[in-house]
Amino acid sequence: MSRRKRSKGQAGRILGTLWMPLVAVIVILVVGFGVNRIREKSQAISHPPTTRPIPATVVQINPKNVTYEVFGNLGTSGKVSYANLNSEPVDVVLTSLPWSVSETTTSSAVSLSLVAQVDGDSLGCRIRVNGEVREEQVVNHTGAAVACTVTAA
Repeated sequence: MSRRKRSKGQAGRILGTLWMPLVAVIVILVVGFGVNRIREKSQAISHPPTTRPIPATVVQINPKNVTYEVFGNLGTSGKVSYANLNSEPVDVVLTSLPWSVSETTTSSAVSLSLVAQVDGDSLGCRIRVNGEVREEQVVNHTGAAVACTVTAA
């Protein structure tokens, strides 16, 4: 029995002398592991992985053919005012009817407007987009005036 006590005593003495260095080694390993993890996270934030660029989406925009038309009885004189495709006002003195002007745009949306007035007794206006009538107005009286508008063509 005395040997058992002695062996426990020696193990206890060895453990008593080595516990501090053992704890120090464990603490150093845990701290080193933590520092390494923080560096990995920091590296991932400051140097993100390169990604392939996303190819541009090609949106096909079909050209729009816009035609402004004025028709009716001119009388002695008349005038047309319309907004061109750049939204700039254009004034035209009428010398005969029917009158028309065409423009082409690749813009996805345009606003179109036309105002006409004549001394005659009937007048009409029409706005076509790609051949399709989008707006048409007709009036019948002396000194006729008419307006056509397409808000989103």
